[in-house]
Amino acid sequence: ASFPVRLKDANGVEIAVTPATAESEWMTTDFVPFSATLTFLTPTTDTGMLELHKDNPSGLPEYDDALIIPIRFRLP
Repeated sequence: ASFPVRLKDANGVEIAVTPATAESEWMTTDFVPFSATLTFLTPTTDTGMLELHKDNPSGLPEYDDALIIPIRFRLP
């Protein structure tokens, strides 16, 4: 099982995207460990967001969902 992971800068510009892969049984309502590797150049903004998107092969908007995690690329 996999789902898309997107890294964006503070302006919403996508700087990396990759699939994350479950590392254990994923047919559960519990959280499962997963792994993903993002390779990117350091953006010009100090902050950004990591978006973990629900896999939605149907493409229907009513099934879209994401967890958005604020991140900092460099210390102030």
